[in-house]
Amino acid sequence: MKKILASLAMLFLVGCAAHTSPQQTLVDDRYLVYKETYKAYREAEEDYLNLLFNLEQMPEEEELWIMKRDKMLELVQLRELMLNARTELDNAMQDWERHLTELQSEMKQPKIKYNPNFAGDAGRRTSPGQLLPGEVPNKKKSNGF
Repeated sequence: MKKILASLAMLFLVGCAAHTSPQQTLVDDRYLVYKETYKAYREAEEDYLNLLFNLEQMPEEEELWIMKRDKMLELVQLRELMLNARTELDNAMQDWERHLTELQSEMKQPKIKYNPNFAGDAGRRTSPGQLLPGEVPNKKKSNGF
C-alpha cells in the first residue's frame, strides 16, 4: 500500500514538473491530427494508384470504375481535411510563438520589488535609510567664506 501511495505521489510530482502551456498542448494536438490525416491521405492515394493500375489491366470491369469514383471523392475529402488540419496547426503554432514572445518580453522587463512595510513609492526601498533615485537634493557646495 505504501509503495502504491509513493508511486502515485511520484507520478503527481512528475506531472506537475512537466507542465506545458495551453498553447503548446494545442500545437501538439493539432500536430497529431495533421499527422493522422496526412497518413490517411497517403494510404488513400496509394489505394487509388493501385486501383488505376487495376483499371489499366481490366478496363471492362464496371465495379473498378465505381471504386475509382468513390476513391477519388475520398481523396478530395481527405485532402480538404488535411489542408484544414495544417491550417489549424499553423495557427496554433503562431499563437504559441506569440505566447513565447510575450513571456520573453515579460522576462526582459525590470521587475521593481516592493517592500510591503513601506507605502507608495517608498515600497521600492529595501531598508528604511535607502535613498531612491532622484531623492538626493542637489546642493551646491559653498565655501563659507
